[in-house]
Amino acid sequence: MAFTTNELASIANAALDYHFRGQPLPQSIQEKPLLAKLESATKSFPGGKGDITKAVKGKYEYEGSGASRDGDLSGYTHNDTVTYGTIAGIERARYPWRELHTGLTFTYTEAKIDGITIVDTLNSTGEKKHSKRELTAITNIMEDKAFSMSEILSRQMNDMLWGDGTNDPLAFLGVQYFITATPEVGTTGGIDRATNEWWRNRYVSFDGTGTSDLVETFNTEMRQLRRFGGRPNLFLCGSDFLDALTKAVREKGLYTDSNWSRPSSTNLTIAALTFGGVEFHYDPTLDDIGLAKSCFMIDTKHMYIMAMDQEWGRRHHPARPHDEYASYTSITYSGQLIADQLNCHGRIDIA
Repeated sequence: MAFTTNELASIANAALDYHFRGQPLPQSIQEKPLLAKLESATKSFPGGKGDITKAVKGKYEYEGSGASRDGDLSGYTHNDTVTYGTIAGIERARYPWRELHTGLTFTYTEAKIDGITIVDTLNSTGEKKHSKRELTAITNIMEDKAFSMSEILSRQMNDMLWGDGTNDPLAFLGVQYFITATPEVGTTGGIDRATNEWWRNRYVSFDGTGTSDLVETFNTEMRQLRRFGGRPNLFLCGSDFLDALTKAVREKGLYTDSNWSRPSSTNLTIAALTFGGVEFHYDPTLDDIGLAKSCFMIDTKHMYIMAMDQEWGRRHHPARPHDEYASYTSITYSGQLIADQLNCHGRIDIA
């Protein structure tokens, strides 16, 4: 029996629903904790031709220059002259929203190979009584394509979110755009980090030569990351960093309080490392992109995906071109990864 193009689209949708339902995107093959966390914290905004903007402020002083500005708190007596100052300092971080597309094609030739015929129709008419073999064959084909599409999308979205936004100027920004190894230079969201110390992430290059070990260094950094109200709730580490941190923790304790000859007392495992209840997660992507020696501390309250209303994960089934015998399915995403505070995010690199 023959499948109509509408039936084919319906089966494709069912397969996509199975593999794309809910958030985060399907996490298969390799764990992607950054993608999972950011997608679960997605916020929305209405469509519009302007940028996504956030009002931010880090300057709390009267306008002017010098040690004493008009309006500054000062003593006076009797009829001394006093001054009145003006207050400004509000900045706007601007992030252009972007559009992403992923799509797959299913050719009629592929269907023929499995003994299935696809017919074009404008009114959904055509053969409807399909055998179980035909339904199973077309469903299996579409499920395989949908699963592969979901993993490809998951990998590529994850890689994009770990980037710095330079690989594709029309794609989403990534974590390394906001958390950089050179926070004193450059701009983020159109605001100059060089002249606005409050608009910088924290960064430490740890070489182990100082008086503090890695555990103490991390504690020191967390104190600074919380200084202005930040609460980092996502620690993502490369394998080398996690090994070094585990070693530093082990060196501060004992394996056993009895003796080494008892099997029950020589367990080589160590419990998950945490700080203030937040677990250190190994993110394999950091190894893949050459950051195995890095740890990123992220506050997802102040770094998150903004998804355009009705335009996140939108399905499309374009009509078949007149000169191609194929069916097309695509998914689009409109939005951006943004941050409204930077001094609550940090990065530590080990030598």
